[in-house]
Amino acid sequence: MGSRGAFVDVNMGDFTFKDGGQNYYSLGTLSSDPNVKVLIQNKGSVKAPEFSHTEGRVYAIVQDGKLKHLSYYDQEHKQHISIDLLHPHKGVQPHIHVYLNHDPNSPGVSPTTEQKELIKKIKKEFHLL
Repeated sequence: MGSRGAFVDVNMGDFTFKDGGQNYYSLGTLSSDPNVKVLIQNKGSVKAPEFSHTEGRVYAIVQDGKLKHLSYYDQEHKQHISIDLLHPHKGVQPHIHVYLNHDPNSPGVSPTTEQKELIKKIKKEFHLL
């Protein structure tokens, strides 16, 4: 798998990877939903990829054996929802960022029941904390 936002030109459909950047490796897909792919990053600060090869993809990002992020991608292959699991925002943990709005003044929003169930499935199947 390639780097965070390191495609040549997503808007033009060129998903060729640029040299350098953060690399991710797949641990597999969720057995009940092959659109959910579990990734681990090889080094550095762990952030979800900005883009996906697959529209509508969900990436579960792992750091040190813990599920760190759950990121949802839209029809344009761009990240549009990120769920942070390892730290609180405005007292809410886990919490959602919509359209990558990481404004410190935005309210803490809890994941939906459906999103919480998906998080449980991923943790159980991949033996994550």
